[in-house]
Amino acid sequence: MKKILSIITACITLLVSCTKDAPAYPSVAQTVVIPPAPVTITDNISPNPCTGTFTIHTNTTDSQTVVMYDMMGRLQFTLIINGTTAVVDNGLTNGIYMLEFITKTGKINKRLVVQR
Repeated sequence: MKKILSIITACITLLVSCTKDAPAYPSVAQTVVIPPAPVTITDNISPNPCTGTFTIHTNTTDSQTVVMYDMMGRLQFTLIINGTTAVVDNGLTNGIYMLEFITKTGKINKRLVVQR
């Protein structure tokens, strides 16, 4: 019994000495950051296919940059939209074009077909 008691005492002494020398870690508060939802185009681009004139419908009133490229990657035009809808009339030739919408929350790509 004395041997068991001495082993328990030695364990408690060891445990107490380990906790005294252990560094004190500050409590860590976790912060959860929820990124803003990306802007989505609600009604897309209409009409699609178009004849060169089309309307862009978005669900934001924030300023956005719209960049249009042809399928070869050549820049066709850049447009700033400050409202929810913009009508673009450009002398575009037949083909498929990529529209890149750049907002403060990210980028969105859409495809537009021009058929005259």
